[in-house]
Amino acid sequence: MKIKFSRNFRQFKPFLFEELYRQAAAERAKGRDIISLAVGDPDIPTDRGIVARAAAEVKKAANHRYPNTKGNAALRKAVADWHKRRHGLVFHPSDEVSILIGSKEGIAHLPLAVMDPGDLCLIPDPTYPTYRTGVVLAGGRVHDVALEEKNGFLPDLAKIPSRVADKAKLFFLNYPNNPTGADASLDFYKELVRWAKKHSVIIAQDAAYCDLYFGEPAPSILQVPGAREAAVEFYSVSKTYCMAGWRIGWVVGNGELVRAINSLKENIDSGPFNAIQNAAAWGLDHHERIVPPVRKKFAARAEKFCSGLEKAGWRLRRPGGSCFVWARPPADMKSIDSVCLMLEKAAVLAAPGSGFGRCGEGYVRFSLTEPDSRLYEALRRITALDWKAGS
Repeated sequence: MKIKFSRNFRQFKPFLFEELYRQAAAERAKGRDIISLAVGDPDIPTDRGIVARAAAEVKKAANHRYPNTKGNAALRKAVADWHKRRHGLVFHPSDEVSILIGSKEGIAHLPLAVMDPGDLCLIPDPTYPTYRTGVVLAGGRVHDVALEEKNGFLPDLAKIPSRVADKAKLFFLNYPNNPTGADASLDFYKELVRWAKKHSVIIAQDAAYCDLYFGEPAPSILQVPGAREAAVEFYSVSKTYCMAGWRIGWVVGNGELVRAINSLKENIDSGPFNAIQNAAAWGLDHHERIVPPVRKKFAARAEKFCSGLEKAGWRLRRPGGSCFVWARPPADMKSIDSVCLMLEKAAVLAAPGSGFGRCGEGYVRFSLTEPDSRLYEALRRITALDWKAGS
C-alpha cells in the first residue's frame, strides 16, 4: 500500500537543524574531528540548584499525575512574578500566561488557532524556520518581509505594501534575533504596535533570547501601551537558563490569544511534566543569580569571535544579543559554498544563511554554544583559510 501524505505536509522540507546534526554525525563517523557551530544548543550546564530541585520534585508522587495543560499554578505564578520584576508588567497567571512544551511548540500552534486556509502571515527573511510550520499546517500563505543589514535587520514597515498589510492576519518577529543577533528598541515596538493596530495584524514576538542581551536590557513589546490588544510574546528557558532539553516555555500577552492557544493544546497535549515545571519555577525565582553569568559568557564569546573574524576579513554587524554571529566571509560566495569550504578544509560546520531565507544568501550563522576551547579552535581554523583561493 502506498501512503499518500497531505498536501500541506508535502510542503515541508527537512528541518534545517536536523539536517545539520546529521551532516556533523556523518563526518564524525568518518573519523574527522568536526567542530559544529551550526546549531544553538547550549554547552553550559543547567544551574545546579535547578537540577537539585528537579531531582527532589521527581520523587514526589503527586507530580507523577497529569499536569494542567496550561501549566501548573506554581510556574504560572513564577512567570507572572518574573515579568513584574523584569519588565514591570502585570499578567494574570490564569488568563494571560500559558506554559508551553518549549516556545517552539506554541509558535507552531498559534497559526492553527487564528488562521484559516488562504490567510496571509508575514514572516521575516532571514528567519527561524519554525515560524512557517503552523502556517503551512493551517493552509495559510506566507509573505516574506526582508531584514536588511542597512536597517539593522529590522523590518521596514513602510515598505510592506498596504494591500499586503491589510490582508495579513499574523506577523512573526524575533528580537534579539535568530539568526542575525540584531536587537530591537522600545521605539521600534511602539511603531510596530501602531502599524499592527492600523492593519489589524496580530503580532507574535518570539523573545527566546530576551535575556541574552549585550548592551541595554532587551525590552518587551508588551511594555508599549495598548500592545496587549494586538500582541503575544513567547519565552523559553532553553538558552537563558541553559535548559534546552527540558522543554519549557511560555506565552504571555493578549488574553484571548493565550486562552486560544491553551484551548488548542488541551486537544493535542497534556503539558510538561510537573517536576520539570516546578524546577523551572525555581529557576525563574532565582533568575537574578543564575542568568547574569550565562549572559556574560555569551557576550565574551561574541566579542572574541567577532574580533577574530573581523581581523581575518569577515564582514559583519556585531550582535546586540542572542548566541549567534551572522557574518559574510572575506570573499563573496554562496552561503552553501562557504559552509562546504569550512567543513572540507577546516572541519568546522556552520549554518548556511540561505537556509534561513532568500535574504540570508551570502551569510553564515555561527553558534556560540560550544565550550571556549572548541569555539576558539574553530575560530583559529576558520581564520587560517585562504578565502580568495578557496583553500
